[in-house]
Amino acid sequence: MLAFMARFLTPSKIGLLALIELYTDAIVPTSSTIPILSFILKQLLPPTVIQAPHSEITISLSSNNFPLDLEAFKTLLSIHQSASGHPGRTLWDHFLGKLWKIDSLDALHEFFVQRSHLLAKTRDEIKKDSELGIPPPSADMILLSRTSPFGSFVRRATIEFERLRFGDALQLWSALVGWRQPTKSHWARRSARMGKWAGNKALEDGEEEWGMEATEMLALVAYGNSSKDAAEGIVSTDDAEKLLEFQVEQMQSEIKSTH
Repeated sequence: MLAFMARFLTPSKIGLLALIELYTDAIVPTSSTIPILSFILKQLLPPTVIQAPHSEITISLSSNNFPLDLEAFKTLLSIHQSASGHPGRTLWDHFLGKLWKIDSLDALHEFFVQRSHLLAKTRDEIKKDSELGIPPPSADMILLSRTSPFGSFVRRATIEFERLRFGDALQLWSALVGWRQPTKSHWARRSARMGKWAGNKALEDGEEEWGMEATEMLALVAYGNSSKDAAEGIVSTDDAEKLLEFQVEQMQSEIKSTH
């Protein structure tokens, strides 16, 4: 499987969606909120250095973050304990739980369908839910405004996934398998049931019918050396445009400083 350039969606953007869900699940401690939100905003906002008035928070885009890799998520999340859940679990553990729960192309589709639950509903949607007997969201859950940076990103990501052709969706799924593969050993220590084909329901279920050798051959044909491919970098045209804009702004800034 060769590294590909998608229009918008990449494994790292799936990672950002999972991270946003951690925030809306209200398991991010208050003391960790600013670094978590700053990390996400750095990836979503235009590639300019933003200095909020009377604030010490600066958000910038660096070429060192391109493409955004899994190690960046680990560096951020592994030092923060979760506000709820199992004692001793970090936000990194919860984040990996969301990634490894996506165990098939169908599960990836369901992941994007569920993103709409992160958004605040309109009055008409609330009224319709009430008529259908659908209970309102938990009071503990944080809902995103549809026009906020987070809400806009969730909406666009969902729309972009719906527009994918089957082959492109399959390629995104294969890329995700490779992108998260380096975390398998860590997640195996945290998960009670972590077999050879964990994270891939088709191979896990198929081994009983096909046998180990045939399943391994199928995995090699379908995914190749996923870890190696993931390490080569997976980018989207959206990411490339952001990096280009950043480099242009850096050049313009350097030219101005010489005059």
